Amino acid sequence: MELEGVYSDEHGRDAGTRPTNCSCGWTNKARIVGGKETLKNEYPLMAGVMRKVKRSIVCGGTILTQKHVMTAAHCPFQYPGESLTVVIGEHDQLEDVSKSGAEIIDVAKSIIHEKYDDETLHYDIALLVLARSVQFTQLVGPACLPTNNINVINEYVKVLGWGRLQTGGATSPVLLKVNLRVIPLKLCIDNYIRPIEDKNPFQMCTYLRSKDSCQGDSGGPVLWLDPETNRYTVVGVVSYGKRCGHLSPSVNTQVASFLDWIQQKISGKKLFEL
Repeated sequence: MELEGVYSDEHGRDAGTRPTNCSCGWTNKARIVGGKETLKNEYPLMAGVMRKVKRSIVCGGTILTQKHVMTAAHCPFQYPGESLTVVIGEHDQLEDVSKSGAEIIDVAKSIIHEKYDDETLHYDIALLVLARSVQFTQLVGPACLPTNNINVINEYVKVLGWGRLQTGGATSPVLLKVNLRVIPLKLCIDNYIRPIEDKNPFQMCTYLRSKDSCQGDSGGPVLWLDPETNRYTVVGVVSYGKRCGHLSPSVNTQVASFLDWIQQKISGKKLFEL
C-alpha cells in the first residue's frame, strides 16, 4: 500500500488538537510534495555522525538535548578509538560547511548500551555526548521522545538519512526521507536468521513495498507524527535490514523500551517528552 499525501508542509508546524509547551519535533515548511528529498533544514532534529578523519557521514542521529545525540550502538562500536564528530543543520554533504550554515561538533564520549551485542544487534542504541552545547534555533532542535506505553503498530512513520540509493552504490549527497509502516514484529522474526526477542520486545519492524531504510541510514530516526500535537516523536533508531529495496522489512531499536536508560545516561539534561 502506498501512502499518499503525507508530505504536508504543515506537519510539525501548526499546533495540533492537544496543546503542548514542549519545544521539540517541529519541522520547517517543505517545498517538495510527494518527493523524496527534504527541504534544507526541514527536520531540525536530524544529525549526521561522521568519522573525523574522513569528514563524511557514516550514520544518522537524532538530537535529544543540547549535548546529546542518539544513534545506533553499532555506529560508534565499529570505529573503536577513532574520533567522531556530529554535523547538525546539514542537508547537502557536497556543500561547503562554511557556506551551508551547518555546524560540526566533536564527540567527547560515546555511551554504548551495556548489553549491546554486535552479532545479534540487540540493544543497538547509543548516546553521543558532544564536546560543546548545541544552540537551539528554528533550524536546529530536539526530537520529542515517546511515552513508555506508546503503540505505533500499523502506523506510518518517516525515516531520514543520507543512505545508499542502492546496494553497494554511493550515498546520497542530500538528506532523504521515506515513509514506511510499522508492522508486527513477528514479520521481522520470520524474515531474519538473526534472533529477535519477542517475549519482551525492544525492537520494531518497518516495511513498505519497494521502500526501506538503506545502508548509511543506520542510527537515524524513525519518526511518528503525533496527530494530537502535530509534532514528530522519535519512536525508533534504524538498526539493520537486507539489501536496498529488498522485499523484506527493516529492524529498528524501539526507543520507548529505553527511556529509563536514556534518562539515566543523560541525567540532568532536559528531555522533551510528549
